[in-house]
This record gives sequence, C-alpha cells and structure tokens, in this order.
Amino acid sequence: MRTFLYGLLLIGVTSFGLAAAAQDPARRSETAEARVAVSISGVNTEIAANIRNYLRVYELDGELAPAAFRLRFLLNRGEQQIRDALAPYGYYRPQIVSSMELKGSIWAIHYAIELGEKVRVTEIDIQLLGDAKNDDAFIALIAQQPIIIGQVFSHSDYEALKSQLLNLAAERGYHQAQFVQQRVNIELSDLSAAVIVHFQSGPRYKFGNISFCCNELDQTLLQRFPEFKQGEPFNTRQLLDLQIALASSEYFGSIEISPAWQQLDDDQHEVPIDVTLSANNRNRYQIGLGYGTDTGARATLGFDRRWLNSQGHQLKSLLRLSQLQNTGLISYNVPGKNPAKDLYSFSAEVNERDYNQQNTTLYRLAARDIRHYNQWQRSWQLGWQREDFSFGDEPTRSSKFLVPSAEFSFIESKSAQQNRNLIDDGYRVSIHLQGAAQKIYAETSFISARVNAKWVQQLNPEWRLLMRAEAGAMQVDEFSKLSPSLRFFAGGDHSVRGYGYQQLGHSDQQGIVIGGKYLTTASIEFDYLWRNNWRFAVFSDFGNTSQSWPVKVKQTVGAGLRWLSPIGPLRIDIANAIDEPDRPWRLHLTIGPDL
Repeated sequence: MRTFLYGLLLIGVTSFGLAAAAQDPARRSETAEARVAVSISGVNTEIAANIRNYLRVYELDGELAPAAFRLRFLLNRGEQQIRDALAPYGYYRPQIVSSMELKGSIWAIHYAIELGEKVRVTEIDIQLLGDAKNDDAFIALIAQQPIIIGQVFSHSDYEALKSQLLNLAAERGYHQAQFVQQRVNIELSDLSAAVIVHFQSGPRYKFGNISFCCNELDQTLLQRFPEFKQGEPFNTRQLLDLQIALASSEYFGSIEISPAWQQLDDDQHEVPIDVTLSANNRNRYQIGLGYGTDTGARATLGFDRRWLNSQGHQLKSLLRLSQLQNTGLISYNVPGKNPAKDLYSFSAEVNERDYNQQNTTLYRLAARDIRHYNQWQRSWQLGWQREDFSFGDEPTRSSKFLVPSAEFSFIESKSAQQNRNLIDDGYRVSIHLQGAAQKIYAETSFISARVNAKWVQQLNPEWRLLMRAEAGAMQVDEFSKLSPSLRFFAGGDHSVRGYGYQQLGHSDQQGIVIGGKYLTTASIEFDYLWRNNWRFAVFSDFGNTSQSWPVKVKQTVGAGLRWLSPIGPLRIDIANAIDEPDRPWRLHLTIGPDL
C-alpha cells in the first residue's frame, strides 16, 4: 500500500513539472528552439580568428542550443582556450570576462578580452652541438633566426626555429639529430621569456655506395648521372637534382631514389643510395596540327628512339609541313660526360621556304658539342650547308659554306627553380659567333656576332616588366654570295611584332627584303595578372636590319592576352607599325617560357 502511494506521488510531481515546462516559454525556448550566438570583443580580426579555432563553444555558433548546463560548462572552459589562443601572440596575462544570456530565442555568449602587455624576450640560449656547430648552413640559420632580446616573444617564431633545425638536419644528413633541451620559461610577474634550445645534431652522414637497379642501360652510363660521389657529405637537394636529371633524360618511366638508412655504415658514417628505375617506352611518336603566325597552318610528324643501345644513344626525327616553310630533321645524340647536361649531336636537315618572294632550300649537316656549367651553357658546332635561293624574279643561285660557330648562354632566375615555364624574375643572355673563310670551302669570307638578352622583373604581385634586346653585326667580303640563312633579318613573333616573319629590313630594287649586315631589335612590355592564370599585356617593339650602321629602327605598339598554361604562356598579340600607319594590324600567336 505504501509503495503504491509513493508511485502516485512521483507521477503527480513529474506531471506537474512537465506541465510547468510546457507553460513556460523561456524554458521551452531553451530546450527546443534556442540557437547559440558567440561573439568576441577586444581583439583584432587575426587574433579573433585564431581564438575561434580554439573555442569549443564556437562550434555551436548558429546551431540549436544544447542544455543550459552544457553551455555554461563550455563557456567556462572557453576562458582557458582563449588564453591558449593568445599565447602564440605573446599575450600571457589577459583579462577575460565571459557572459551567457538568453535573449528571446538566442543564447548570447560573449567574451570581452583585455589583452594586457605582451611578454618580451629577456634571455636566449641557443646551442648547436655535434657536427652542426661547424656547418655553415646551420650557422647561417642561427644568425638569421628572428628571436631577439627585447622584442615581443612569438611562439610561432620559436616553433619555426625548431622546425627549421630539424628540416635542415634531415636535408644535410644528420640522421641522429635531436633536441637536448627545448623550452620557453615564461615569468608572468615581469612578463619575460627565456628561450632555451639545445640541438644535438650528431655526426653528419655521407653518401655511400650508389646502386642502380632494373633497367637496360649500362652501369657506367648511369653512374655518370649523379653529381656527387661516395664519401661526399649527404644532401637531399642533390638527390632531387639526380631525380630531375634522370627524368629529363627520357630513358625512364618511373624513378625512385631512397637513402637506405636501415643499412648505415656507422664506422664510416655513410648511407647507401638505392635508385630503382623502370624503362620508359622505347619509341615515341608525335603527331600534331597547329598554327603559328610565322609559319601558318602546320602539321608535325615525329619519331624518337629514346635509346638505341645500352650506352644511351638516341635517334630523333621530325617532319614539319606548313604553309610557309617545310622542315625535315634527323639527329643522332650521344650522352656526354654528364649525361644530364652534356651532349654530342650529329644532325641532317632540309629546310624549304617560299614566302613573300623569298625562296630558299637549305641542306645542312652539323656536329655539335653541348656542355652545361651551372647556369652557363656552351655549344661548339661545325656545319656544312648548301642553300639554293632566289629573291623575286631573279634566277636561283647556290651557295656552299663550311661554318664553325660557338654559342654561349647564361640564365639566372629564382622562380625558374620552381617552374621553368612560368617565370616572374630573372634574365638570359646569349652570344652567337660564326664565320667562314673562302679558302676553306666557302663562297665568300665572313664573320658575324649576335647578342640576345631578355629580362623579366615582377613589380608587384600583379604587374611584371618584360624587356628584350638583340644586336648583330658582320663583316663580309661579298654580301650577295652569302646564304640567306647566314644574313640578319627582323620581324615576326619573336622579333618585331606588327611585321611579318623576316619582312623588316634592307630591300633590293624589287622591294623584296634580302637581309642585312647589321641588326638591332628591342621590346618593352608590361603585363597585368587580372585573374587566375590570365594576363593582359601592352608592349612596344623596335627594330630593323641594314647594310650600314647605325640602323634606322621601326617602332610598333600592341596589346595582348596571355593564358598561363603548364608548358608556358600562350600569347595572343595584335600590333601595328607607328612609322607605317597604312599597314594593317597584325595578329601574333606564340607559346613557350618567357626566358
């Protein structure tokens, strides 16, 4: 009986509570309809954003509210989370006032923050132990680190320093590197910070034996690819350079390079390097259709034999047919001492052009020796050529030359290390020298020099300045006997836009451009990044060729659009000659890197 009465009493109390809740709008709103709104005051936008990342209660902002006791729990926990969020900015003693209020159907949660004074660095104890203490790269890193006595302590700078030490150790072969001490002592009484970092690098390991696996090429060829030797200090950048060199050779479909840290030679402190390669497709076929304003519509057929034998010899061939010019080329290439950079090439070429009453057929045999030295490239060439040519209605003439030549080029660019095709800074200079003697298989004696230069400079994140210049001069006994391919011409996509290909320069009595002894061209261009991967450009080009110096230059102006494709900018330009206002605007289409 007593149990029965207790049960009735419990049911009654519960029913009364539910009824009261149903009749109380505030409580009904709290449990069923209220949403959360979290706000912060007293800090700037950057710090506020970081606080929100730390605040658990901010995850409920705009959401349906949980029970009130849960909100209060998160509210109180938030004060410590705010302190944690402020510490990286040097604020270790903030004043925080939190509040929570139900306003209609909104639980308003607010944190009022008074940042107070920042903690400043009063002591720095950074020590390098082990071989790193004599390593110039580590010494430079410590000298440039941003933690300075008297300045506001930045936790992010402290963490960045530790990350840089570890990354540099991994890059330079300090396999046993570790922190002996790493801490920051914060004294809130005087808002001071003591930074203590003791880094034990251990020994620096060296490159061990380099082994290549699983391909058809001879080991003597493969061992010439690395630019480091066994026993030299380890550096991951040299492994990356090796990967790039192997990939650019076109021999391999996949490349895997890994230091075998599990096979360390602790006596010699050497780590073996394992290189696993798989062969690329031996044959490469190329079929393409295109259009260029210097060539017109064109079709391209190509065949390459990526390796002919175990020594890595290559055969490359190309047939290109176009409205203005037809070209056939075959070359036999032999890797040099450094197969990634050095090359011996033997080529045969036939080039036929019929354009604006310039008619030429060129047959050329050439042997080249190409070498790279860091940013420098040097090329020696000995070429034999025969060229059948005529201008307008004159009869066809034939000239034969044995032409030795030399070319030197230098390129400097920081952004090219990330992407050779999309460059925001740097310059390139090249010098080409050639000549022939009538006594040694030549129609006439001549000597010529040509200098090219390009410069790209980023002015700000949107604007770039691009400049180029070219100058050439020659001494020739009888200009009329000189093959057109050995003369100077101007005009075209990469010369003076607004004029046709090789259609600017000295003319004969028929008004046909026949080339000149002297050449000068220049260009100045500004382009603007107006949306992702698109640039707008304005430019002015100058240039001409002449039989005498100085050269009287022509000027053009134009504008263009660039699409930043993965293989370099695709350029669409229109240009017009200032000196010849009756000449129509001309369209130019090009693609390729700016340098």
